[in-house]
Amino acid sequence: MAILIDIFLIASIFIIGYLGWSAGLTRSFFAVFAGFLSIFAASKYPYQEGINFWLIFVITVLAVMLVSGFVLRLVNFFYMNIADKTGGAVLSALVWIVVAVNVLVPTLTHGTHALDGSARNTVYKTISNKMHKHISIFKDYVPPALERKALERQREAEDKKIGG
Repeated sequence: MAILIDIFLIASIFIIGYLGWSAGLTRSFFAVFAGFLSIFAASKYPYQEGINFWLIFVITVLAVMLVSGFVLRLVNFFYMNIADKTGGAVLSALVWIVVAVNVLVPTLTHGTHALDGSARNTVYKTISNKMHKHISIFKDYVPPALERKALERQREAEDKKIGG
């Protein structure tokens, strides 16, 4: 199981890096920025009943995309395409690593402790441990229900080892 997760993680990083290279730093940055800013703006809007939340969300995204179109033209005008593409690949890969290690893999494996039983030090475990050590906000991101389920599975596996 751990080797499959490592293969998935490495392959997906290369694919996302290529997509980031294709999009460039300007588009990638403004896409991430539009997501964060639109959620922030919509959550601060005082009248969130009905469709108001989504209207503020969409209007904010459109405004950020208009600004990004202008900045993209400046980047093309100054012939910064190689730097833009390289930055896009790096930004996309970093965002994907954060999402994959802290959301996708723990959800699919039912918690961060799901791979603790393996003796091998895998790519996923190494990245996860380093990220959780240096960025403590990601430690408790997995919902408690998934964490409890993973710990129960780990206890059952230990009980089988002891009993069998």
